[in-house]
Amino acid sequence: MKKYYVILSLTIICIWSCKSIPNSKIINSDIDRFWNAYDQIVLTNDTLEQYRILEREYIEQGTKGLGLLMEKRGYTAKTFIDAINKYPKFWESVRQNTLQHKCYSEEIGNNIEALKELYSDLKPAQVFFTIGALMTAGQEHKGHVLIGAELAMADSNTVVDEIEPFWLRENLALFFESNPIDDLVLLNVHEYVHTQQGDYGYDLLSMCVFEGVAEFISTLAAKRPSACPAIAYGQKYSFEVKSRFEKEMFSPHWNDWLYNDTNNEFEIRDLGYYVGYAICENYYNQAIDKKKAIKEMIELRCDRKSELEVFVDKSGYFDRTLKALELEFYKEAPVVNKIIEFDNNGIDINPTLDKISIRFSEVMNQRFRNFRFGPKGKKFVLPYSKVYWLEDGQTLILEVELKPDQQYQLEISNEFRNTNGKPISPYLINFKTSK
Repeated sequence: MKKYYVILSLTIICIWSCKSIPNSKIINSDIDRFWNAYDQIVLTNDTLEQYRILEREYIEQGTKGLGLLMEKRGYTAKTFIDAINKYPKFWESVRQNTLQHKCYSEEIGNNIEALKELYSDLKPAQVFFTIGALMTAGQEHKGHVLIGAELAMADSNTVVDEIEPFWLRENLALFFESNPIDDLVLLNVHEYVHTQQGDYGYDLLSMCVFEGVAEFISTLAAKRPSACPAIAYGQKYSFEVKSRFEKEMFSPHWNDWLYNDTNNEFEIRDLGYYVGYAICENYYNQAIDKKKAIKEMIELRCDRKSELEVFVDKSGYFDRTLKALELEFYKEAPVVNKIIEFDNNGIDINPTLDKISIRFSEVMNQRFRNFRFGPKGKKFVLPYSKVYWLEDGQTLILEVELKPDQQYQLEISNEFRNTNGKPISPYLINFKTSK
């Protein structure tokens, strides 16, 4: 997540004075193409004509980057038309900002060249500046950097009043307040590093390291501090953050640490970026050969547990080895103790039961839950009409409608977790009712 400044007079000066910087790595033609389509779309109330204009002027002529962004985020013509029609104040408030795109080409190109000096094996990748529908400011996809300029080039003056639902409006307002455009260059370098990395991680720790590599190395290339507020916060409260992180680090979930809002214990978004950044910073600082350390970080396979363990242990960020921390993590994980009304895996259960009470070993976080089909699939899934927790926070109630002589299954997934964020091992509810 990045920042932005805007003053209209400076914007106009920039548009007049900036010229396109020849750079094969950076492609930004989608932005002018979008606004050309936009100006035609808002002149008509004919919905079919709006779709025709969008397809003809924007999507069909769009760059490969636009196609990849639509693929990655699930954008359709309807997504764009809905956003254009619903948020006119937003689009008008962000328009001049996005038209500054040419002003950033040279600096982005220079920072990519600086990255190549740090990492001589840097593979070429293209950077696409395009316009999306408010779902991403920037990301890597299939070896390309995709910038959603309507978010990445917003600022504190960008209007969010029309945006629905409420949670999206609140999140975007907080993001825009940080002036994303101020850190547009860092965002590009961060995503460019992602084009050089392997697959994503497999749990909270590995995902934080994956993001931390990109964030830390982007600051080395740009020779400037990270603009991510989580980094400054984490450096100030490093002990508290690390202590909390250790309680969740092997969880398959990262809701409170990555790609999140401020709805967490620290009231700071993306705090996992700090943890990954700090691990990488430690690794880099203790390395004698700095370029070798950079190469090792970029080429680290975060999806391979053994490789990740060596890297993290060598960084010295944690006081104990990952193996020791992992043993402690799973030793204290919550479990399902029992089903109160009957013994699980029973074969003669009363079909008149109207509720099933599931008792956990400790108080659970009521924000997170998810059920999955059992091994027998959808046909045998346990039907429930209502789900709620008792006041003790340990007992989950399923209101059910059962039939005689029927086998039922329902998996309580590892989305369930305790108040420290530790997930349960999946638990299969499995039983058959009597005739």
